Amino acid sequence: MPERLSSNMEVYFGLFGALTTAICVFTAALLTPDYDFTIYYVSDLGSMQFKSLFSIGFVIGGALGIPFFIYLERELINVNHSIRRLATGASIFTSVCVALVGIIPDETYLQIFLIFHGFVASIAFIGSCIYISLYSYLMYKGPKSKLYTGPMFKKILAYFGFSINIPLVLFYMTWSSVIEWILFVVIFLWVVLTAITLLEFRFFNIAGVYYRRGKFPEALERFEESLKILNKLDLKEHPIAETIKENIEYLKKKVT
Repeated sequence: MPERLSSNMEVYFGLFGALTTAICVFTAALLTPDYDFTIYYVSDLGSMQFKSLFSIGFVIGGALGIPFFIYLERELINVNHSIRRLATGASIFTSVCVALVGIIPDETYLQIFLIFHGFVASIAFIGSCIYISLYSYLMYKGPKSKLYTGPMFKKILAYFGFSINIPLVLFYMTWSSVIEWILFVVIFLWVVLTAITLLEFRFFNIAGVYYRRGKFPEALERFEESLKILNKLDLKEHPIAETIKENIEYLKKKVT
């Protein structure tokens, strides 16, 4: 089986991590008596009644984000190597900080903890906007490159990624809890939408060949025709023929 056909488990990690974080955090907020989104920040949940849910959500989301972003870098190939590396480095460091946000306060060293929490929480927000902006740039520029062989991300997803910087700036200008919640939601949505886009496409280990799930029958037909041509040219033992056979096998399982 081609490598990219069997290695998309990382996308499910990212999707599950983002959904887990959102569900745990919102559940904790809704279950906490007298919690008011217009008064309390997201981090305030870490010292309230359902702080365990808050902790679980951020630890899982941060940990599962790391393989997801490494996978995303592998998909955004032949665009801009330095920006890809920078985006991945920022996303991994940010994911670690997201996981650290979930650490429950230690009352013994509360002042030190608050400084630590403020640092990792700031990195979680600022770092997220940085790597999202960088990945969005790659998503936007990718289809314009003749060498690009990754998924065809919609421009609206890239524009959405760029727009996330707006609530970030507004938050640090106003320190509004409502804007912080908006920032939390849009970051979560970008990860979910990116994961869904990656799952919508399948790479068949042949540069530039992508098909949506709905076009798998068309893909199967094209690969079978290609294999027939290779057989007529006495190239049935060529590596590309083996790749096509594996794709045909994969597609037959999906369309039956």
